[in-house]
Amino acid sequence: MNESIKKRIEAVRRGEVPEGYITENHQLRPMEWRYEKIGKYLEAYDEFSNDTGAYPLATSSRQGLMLQSEYYNDQRYEETTGGFHVVPEGYVTYRHMSDDDIFRFNVNRMGTPVLVSPEYPVFTTSDGLCQDLLIAYLNNMKEFTAYCSAQKKGSTRTRMYFSRLGEFVMPIPPVSEQKKIAEILATCDRVIELKQQLLEEKRRQKQWQMQKLLSETSGVNEVKLSTLCSTVCDGDWIESKDQSESGIRLIQTGNVGVGRYLDKEGHARFISEGTFKRLNCTEVFAGDILLSRLPDPIGRACMVPDLYTRAITAVDCTILRFKDVDVAEFFLQYATSNEYFNKISILAGGSTRTRISRKEIEKLLIPVPPSKTAMQKISKGLSLADQEISALEQELAAWQQKKKA
Repeated sequence: MNESIKKRIEAVRRGEVPEGYITENHQLRPMEWRYEKIGKYLEAYDEFSNDTGAYPLATSSRQGLMLQSEYYNDQRYEETTGGFHVVPEGYVTYRHMSDDDIFRFNVNRMGTPVLVSPEYPVFTTSDGLCQDLLIAYLNNMKEFTAYCSAQKKGSTRTRMYFSRLGEFVMPIPPVSEQKKIAEILATCDRVIELKQQLLEEKRRQKQWQMQKLLSETSGVNEVKLSTLCSTVCDGDWIESKDQSESGIRLIQTGNVGVGRYLDKEGHARFISEGTFKRLNCTEVFAGDILLSRLPDPIGRACMVPDLYTRAITAVDCTILRFKDVDVAEFFLQYATSNEYFNKISILAGGSTRTRISRKEIEKLLIPVPPSKTAMQKISKGLSLADQEISALEQELAAWQQKKKA
């Protein structure tokens, strides 16, 4: 660390503004950096096509830009009057609606133009703003998440139209510094990519292990999910005007991960006791399993942990209360398998906004071992794989945090 950097750090620790820096919007930044609306540098791309033979159909998800044939395990689309939005290679697209104020911006690196929903904006950046730097900022910085939260207008979903995106203000360094920052972030990205590949391999190994354990267990029968549960019901429709700063916790679809509950304390939602009674809400309890009826991916399930407060869930979640805790834990493991997601995708309806209904969920066939001992053996074997996966996820999260820092 050179002497000038040390002096800057010492000045900041003393509460002083270092030489060559200013404070703006409660943030310290170099004088040559400027805060501007990013719309000045965004260039919309508006080409549409229904030629699904020439262009593969893709979807923009939190896992990245993916072919629909891979994302849904089959091709799901209907021709639109105006056509699908074309995304040239190197251009950016994103899903313009979110249930938890988080948006994922994806660059097309598939080596060919692709088609996405006509509702997904497509754009690139001009020479004054490095696209890689912009995407890293939008996908990682809490300032953009806060901006997204402010766009919610009396609904449980946030809409980030392209015009609204252009109004977002961010610090923009000189182009030479943008390129240096992008190079550093690219190095982090390479490490993150390797960690992700190893993580995916561990997940594939778990899939193989699950199939092996099921095939080695005699007497496995497929049973309708509804027969395993004492309660199957949907969550509640809660509008933003019904929410409060404290009270009864509102678990959203964004809290439902694949096999685990995603704690997002910074984005926690609540309703008052009075609202709970007025809307006749359904309370969820620790040990209940929530199943998301919306994508990314559709059908993901998690067990409700002890939240140390009463809780309800959003309308796009289905509450599963199992008759037996061992069956619940076995189902949670099964609900991470490719076989499970294949079944869900077949039952799900819709085109540009796929969802699955509670009635379809109730009909879902689940392979059930003949005894608790057999269930516990499978769950225990898979939990060891989960521990390895969790350790890798923590390493990956540490590198992602390092990149953000």
